[in-house]
Amino acid sequence: MKKLYTAVLLTIIINSVFASPVITAIGNGNWKNNSTWSLNRVPANGDTVVIPAGKTVVIDNVQNLSNSFLYVKINGTLKLSGGKLWVDVNSSIIIYSGGALIGTGNSSETLRIDGVNKFWGHNDVTILGPAYANKTTGVSPNGFTLGSITLPVKFIGFSVSLQDHNAVIQWATAEEINSSYFELQRSNNGSDWSTIANITAAGNTTLTHSYSYTDKNISGNLVYYRIKQVDIDGKFIVTPVRKLKNENGNAVVSIAGASSNSIYVQFSEQIKNTVTVRVTSMSGQIVSQEILNEPIGQVSVPVQNRTKGIYIVSVTDGQNIKFSKQLLL
Repeated sequence: MKKLYTAVLLTIIINSVFASPVITAIGNGNWKNNSTWSLNRVPANGDTVVIPAGKTVVIDNVQNLSNSFLYVKINGTLKLSGGKLWVDVNSSIIIYSGGALIGTGNSSETLRIDGVNKFWGHNDVTILGPAYANKTTGVSPNGFTLGSITLPVKFIGFSVSLQDHNAVIQWATAEEINSSYFELQRSNNGSDWSTIANITAAGNTTLTHSYSYTDKNISGNLVYYRIKQVDIDGKFIVTPVRKLKNENGNAVVSIAGASSNSIYVQFSEQIKNTVTVRVTSMSGQIVSQEILNEPIGQVSVPVQNRTKGIYIVSVTDGQNIKFSKQLLL
């Protein structure tokens, strides 16, 4: 068991964790610069990218994220200055009232979703909000649809873990609008998907809801999972992919997500000890502590009566597990 626990990595990264991590422009700057962003890194797969009102982010090179899901929310300005932004089929670009997507008229300036030009400098110079583009909208110069968009579900956690060769899939939502059901999909190669279960959704709610499904006796050394969320009108979104190693000795602790009053800690295998999860402020004040008995999967740890800032989440069993991570909450 020592080998299992020593595989746990000590990771200290300033991060903001949601179902999709939120990364916010903290000043005027270039997309490619880490200093432009709140997480001190450039946007990556699964991120919710926020450009606040009064801020301008410039892209002057090729940002090829065509295999990455991004949810881009523009309240300020995103400027393509001879640059390109390419994202995958499940991505959305939303321009709110007062926000803008602008170019310089250069034909090399393109914003693509799944290889389709939603913005092209040859046709488009400025798109003002409210407007949005996703895989269902047209092609430039009609790549953006005027008006606002409402996503049916706000995910705050999605994780998979191994228990006696069974995959335990867990997810949670903080808000659901006209949500019908979740279609749980599995793949053995990351490309070919099959549906293994349909789970009824809460429908319309602003409360947190947790869901779980056990995929029994999985085969293959590496298994992939994703969730297709379908609303009552048949529209759907697909989550980023989670992968699971079907072998013992690889227990890993990670942060699966967070809501306004909870942090979701993920244990990829059952820990055969009592585990302490502690949340402390940078001054050392303990704001939350939970004692977990042989935890597995996604566990919710309450965090209440706190102010916005950086907190340290530490996980230990007093023996071999020593995990620590800084979060901007």
